[in-house]
Amino acid sequence: MKKHTVTAALAGLLVLSSAVPTLAAEAKPATGIQVWVDGKKEAYKIAPIVRNKQVLIPLRQLASSLGIPLDSKHITFNTARQSTTIRYDQATVVLVSGSPEAQINGIKVPLSTSTILTKQGVTYVPVDVVKEAWGKQVTWDPTSQTVQIGVSNKDKVVEILKSFETGDTKAAETWISKDQYIQHNLSFASGRDALLQGISQLKEANTKIEIHRVLQDGNFVAVHYKTTIAGKSSIVFDIFRFDSNGKIVEHWDNIQDSAPANPSGRTMIDGATQITDRNQTEKNKELIRKFVDDILVGKNRAALESYYNGDHYIQHNPFFGDGVSVLKQLFPAANGNQGNSSGYDKVHMVIGEGNFVLAVSETKSPEGNMTAVYDMWRVENGKVAEHWDVVQDIPAKAEWKNTNGKF
Repeated sequence: MKKHTVTAALAGLLVLSSAVPTLAAEAKPATGIQVWVDGKKEAYKIAPIVRNKQVLIPLRQLASSLGIPLDSKHITFNTARQSTTIRYDQATVVLVSGSPEAQINGIKVPLSTSTILTKQGVTYVPVDVVKEAWGKQVTWDPTSQTVQIGVSNKDKVVEILKSFETGDTKAAETWISKDQYIQHNLSFASGRDALLQGISQLKEANTKIEIHRVLQDGNFVAVHYKTTIAGKSSIVFDIFRFDSNGKIVEHWDNIQDSAPANPSGRTMIDGATQITDRNQTEKNKELIRKFVDDILVGKNRAALESYYNGDHYIQHNPFFGDGVSVLKQLFPAANGNQGNSSGYDKVHMVIGEGNFVLAVSETKSPEGNMTAVYDMWRVENGKVAEHWDVVQDIPAKAEWKNTNGKF
């Protein structure tokens, strides 16, 4: 992990003199605590401490281990409030001495114990803030006195997908549960071994992976990417579920052949990628749940226009162009006209992070086949702004290679 030199000016921000405010606490460093970050043992000059059976690590040393630059752009200290603000990797984290919670992108998140500011001017932070703010796997083993800060669940998924290009199964063997992996891709047998075999074969087919969007929602990670296998391109959504130990225990996906640009010149994979508004995640998920229920399931299609900012709507479905006016043609009831168009039969899952929300649904295709539909929307200022989807027919049960079902 890259180390950064601490300047004298920064020391004034992060390490207070003995004249710190009266709330500063005594903290006796523990001895023998080992801290490992991404498989590398860290050598800390100031030892971590244990309080309420939880580990706290000196802020500057933890930041350095994570690659957070030790400058006032990334870390600032408010003496009056006894608060520290960390800005790194799209997360803004505010920690207040004596408080057992963090404010992460405007949302209050409980921590295992309180941040401590000592009389010696050292700020100790609960190690679980790393998991809450940046999604890394964090474990504390009091028996061995060891803290492990590992690869984020997002990064684990990306490593596995990239192994499709290299044929190296190490990432999958490391991050996928050996005994509990449930597979919902009906072309694979359940269990990890079938996937490992597939990874080895994909390299021989000159597989290329082009990842565009990665979302994390609790124990779920969703990925939107383009894959090219033996010269044939497809657009894919993958969803992985992790257990509490950071192992992948379940997988779903949906795959559709790449199509030419739609009437507005947009492809199935291009468009916005930056995740913003993480403090609006639950609100945006609720908006999309209601949108799907009203418009796609069809309970209140007359409300269609209320979900959009006028006619401003970016469409990546290969058959339709931009604009709400195009959607109104698909749903006659939205125009106040008679007639019904088919709707979604069931919504199985809604996953979101910030301004991106993915819904997993099933419906019946015009040909009468049961179909899985993965729809992703980008929300902007409380309105639906952009849409991508992947549609795949569900094969007959006689063709399934596992019994777990598509959903």
